[in-house]
Amino acid sequence: MKKLTLAYFGSPDFSADFLEKILLDKSLPVEIKLVVTQPDSLAGRKQILTPTPVKIITEKYNKSEDVKFFAVCCFPSKNFGVELKNIDLALVYAYGKLIPKELLNLPKYGFWCIHPSLLPKYRGTSPMATALINGDKETGVSIFKMDEEIDHGPIIVQESSTIDQDDKRPDLEKKLTDLAFEMFKKTVIQLTGSRVNELKAKEQNHKQATYTKKLNKQDGFISFENLKLEIGNSPKRVYNLFRGLCPWPGLWTILPNGKRLKIIDMELVNGKLIIKKVQLEGKKEVDFKIFVQAYHLKNFLD
Repeated sequence: MKKLTLAYFGSPDFSADFLEKILLDKSLPVEIKLVVTQPDSLAGRKQILTPTPVKIITEKYNKSEDVKFFAVCCFPSKNFGVELKNIDLALVYAYGKLIPKELLNLPKYGFWCIHPSLLPKYRGTSPMATALINGDKETGVSIFKMDEEIDHGPIIVQESSTIDQDDKRPDLEKKLTDLAFEMFKKTVIQLTGSRVNELKAKEQNHKQATYTKKLNKQDGFISFENLKLEIGNSPKRVYNLFRGLCPWPGLWTILPNGKRLKIIDMELVNGKLIIKKVQLEGKKEVDFKIFVQAYHLKNFLD
């Protein structure tokens, strides 16, 4: 079976997991020729220059000339266009930057994008977080051919997936990445086989489109004065917010002493929200009961 040459665009953990699945699956008729990710960035309290998870995976397997690695912030226009003209397919999964429209049609089959929602629902940067925050019981994966608008192109294949009550964002990332890989594998085999003519993209219903926003640290803030009220009156809403914002930016508050307190773990039991672990700014995470005793907050959430 003929192998497709592939350019892969991605950055975060779950995108790196997808890339590794491609590299390890010898039955997949794909040969990666090019990997594109975001440049190294400063991370953590010590602001250490850190590569993306996709770069880490690429370097792990990049022991020969089979994978040519590019870490880019902007596209090196002329040379990059030449590279793409020699590629059959470009695949994008959470890359984090817009692809210039003049590049979209350079690969033989164009640019395909994996989007973890049932498009046209939840276009944009945070579809998994938004589904959890909204308390959705179903989501899915869409693979579509990219055009110059965000998450707008025709859908090549789409499948749904259930969201369990206690799924947090990392759980959903793994579940949808596994599903996306099986969908991609099936579609690529079809693309390289005798059933290629059955593979037809379907235009999205743009009138039904909804949009998500880029997450920021402030999204998880609940004022200390309102924390007890929020938890008492809206336990499910707070729990869904926690699920969607886990692990970053997470739910957090500012204590009366000015210290930042992050809620590390909580659960919803019979409609009651139970905080299990917290982390005070500059300290290690601890059991919430121990924290309450140490800081004399015993009656705070009673």
